Amino acid sequence: MSLTPRAFAALRAVAATLVGGGADEADLAARVAGHVAMLPRAADRAELNLLLRLFESRVVNFLIAGIPRPLSAMTPAQRECYLRGWATSRLPARRKAFQALKRLVTVSHYTTPGPARALGYPGAPGPPPAVPKPLRPLAITRDTTLTCDVVVVGSGAGGAVIAAELAAAGKDVVVLEKGGYRNEADFTQQEGDGLERLYDAGGLLATRDLSLVILQGATLGGGTVVNYTTSFATPESVRDEWAREHGLPHFTGAEFTHSLDAAARRIGVNTEHATPSGRDRVLIRGLERLGWHHGLLPRNVRGCSQDDACGYCGYGCRSAAKQSTLVTFLPDAVARGARIVVECDVRRVSITNGQATGVEARAGGHALTVRAGAVVVACGSIHSPALLLRSGVHLPALGRFLALHPASAVFGTMDEAVRPWTGTLQAHYSDQFADLDHGYGFKFETAPVHPSLLALAAPWESAAQYADRMGRLTHTAVCGILLRDRFGGRVSVDRDGCPVVDYRVSRYDAAHLRRALSAGAELLEAAGAREIWAPLARWISYKPGGSNARADWLARVDAAGWGANQLLLVTFHQMASCRMGSSARSSVVDPENRVWGVRGLYVADASVFPTSSGVNPMLTIMGIAHRAAGIIAAQPASR
Repeated sequence: MSLTPRAFAALRAVAATLVGGGADEADLAARVAGHVAMLPRAADRAELNLLLRLFESRVVNFLIAGIPRPLSAMTPAQRECYLRGWATSRLPARRKAFQALKRLVTVSHYTTPGPARALGYPGAPGPPPAVPKPLRPLAITRDTTLTCDVVVVGSGAGGAVIAAELAAAGKDVVVLEKGGYRNEADFTQQEGDGLERLYDAGGLLATRDLSLVILQGATLGGGTVVNYTTSFATPESVRDEWAREHGLPHFTGAEFTHSLDAAARRIGVNTEHATPSGRDRVLIRGLERLGWHHGLLPRNVRGCSQDDACGYCGYGCRSAAKQSTLVTFLPDAVARGARIVVECDVRRVSITNGQATGVEARAGGHALTVRAGAVVVACGSIHSPALLLRSGVHLPALGRFLALHPASAVFGTMDEAVRPWTGTLQAHYSDQFADLDHGYGFKFETAPVHPSLLALAAPWESAAQYADRMGRLTHTAVCGILLRDRFGGRVSVDRDGCPVVDYRVSRYDAAHLRRALSAGAELLEAAGAREIWAPLARWISYKPGGSNARADWLARVDAAGWGANQLLLVTFHQMASCRMGSSARSSVVDPENRVWGVRGLYVADASVFPTSSGVNPMLTIMGIAHRAAGIIAAQPASR
């Protein structure tokens, strides 16, 4: 669906208003329209088209803002006032509409080289290396049927481990990946290109109400290609909780420990590559001055340079130091005969008389049927439940209990040049507040702040105010907040079978989130920040110095509201939507990763977590998948 001329006129006016008259609003609006066309759900595309047409209605604008003009005919001052009213409205639907446009326009603008360089951001350090592609995915050039022992849907932390282990056990394995095959030679590390080619929905995926941005990989290797290399083992307290409260004693046993250790060895987990970036140095300084806990992050890297170039590896690691499945488990699987198909959209699992018999997919514009004795679903906590729902699986817990580790941050303006996009991806963390109540609380970590992240985070009240904040990128420090959420959301599917995510932060989790913002501000204050702010819909900041400055700031944050789209929340970790348990009444898979009631159908990704893990989940996923592979390999072959 393309935008109507009326909608495009409104979009040009929105673009000019949000980023100022210095932008080529026609070109920017055209790029934003292209991104709208890429949104996976037809309903979302139609909703944005309707919204923009309403912006051009004299009657609507008179009723909403007292201005009887189309948006495109308003003066710049009127347009700013008009959009500001949407940004801070008491009505969630209006806040959602503003955030949809603000994210599309500002991220599109600041992920192009010219506007980014104007911030002092140099962009990727040169062109990618000219290295060969060692993997050879199957080319699907006509309607095709493949036959194998096991078909694995997904190639990330779960799917790749399953594929490698089963291939090593002598199984004939086919791996199907929705994304394309990109390697070091393709990693331009330019933000716009990286988001579009390596992230699900080009980085535009979100919950239905847009209250959480969902960032997850969509490329061969999945999230392991774009993550920040943090490789925590499953905490002992979480393993005990899963064993005790969910009837899963294997999580505290030697078998699972062995699987975690085996995965960690293969991906080179270590704490020897933890040279602090400028971001980490600010974090450490604040933590040490307050006497709060901090430690070295375990990372899955070998020979990581930990220099300026490292900060760009969220868009793919050019040196292959990041030990993603792209350079570990997938080559292992292929070396033992596994076949891979990329750009493959799996629509349903074939189930006959209670037995999974393969999958139906589209690849290269052609129908692809894979017949298999076993099917492993490992396409993540958004797409795995969606695939099972499209396939006619009916279980009370399917798609429910979705945990997202809602992430936010507190930002500080420093005297020093932090250059927050550079250096080790993540090197240090703090568990000072990780256990506020029965294992629930929050972690402090940092993350590279490229223009796109600051564009998402910075509150917009006027083009001049927003440009000023963006212009402070070089001196911006971040205290990242990773919340372990106790109460979850839901994944369903729309009439086209696309996943729809509903999630609302519970009162319980919101109390921890408020505590996190207060503590993050205290940390940055101790580290020497001159001004401190949070990614709210309103610009609310404070300058340390007064005895009640932080308390007054938090009171103003409370007054601004904690509802949907009043504070930026991002999820990098999606979990628990096909959770493992001891009963089909309250879980989706049994203790051996088998979907209740369907023989030969398994799930092996973060969606089987019984709850959120409280730590970056990659190694836990790999441990679960490694154990599941041993279970599947022991089953008698059937096709």
